[in-house]
Amino acid sequence: METGYCGENHCGYPLLVMGSSSKSVGLGGDGDEIAAIADIERTFGVKLDYTDAQGWLTAGDVFTSLQKVLPAEELSNPELWNRFAFALCEQTGVNPYDIDRDSLLLSESRFWARLADVSAAVWIVAFMGILVMLAVIAF
Repeated sequence: METGYCGENHCGYPLLVMGSSSKSVGLGGDGDEIAAIADIERTFGVKLDYTDAQGWLTAGDVFTSLQKVLPAEELSNPELWNRFAFALCEQTGVNPYDIDRDSLLLSESRFWARLADVSAAVWIVAFMGILVMLAVIAF
């Protein structure tokens, strides 16, 4: 996997991106998608309509929602997609030039989300085991 400098984030710091053959934006569903939407809103100085959020499956879905709230002069900016892609990918390190309107927002590899689910299940089982032991001791 190759990495490289590909621009700046909203604070002017270099943005390091990782090359990938995946077209996914690489969001994990662990809260980074919320931060990515906030990055888009901050970049463009707008507030997206969250009633559309349930249908946001691809980068194009979010881009369409962005276009609904942008002023007309911003819509004609030839760099609109690039600015959007940089903001959207800031949380993941995916190369913004590798995504398009059909790129899935969530990573196709859900390893970290699955790991978090397993970890939560282990804690629940451990807690239930302690409760059962306490109940046995009490009676």
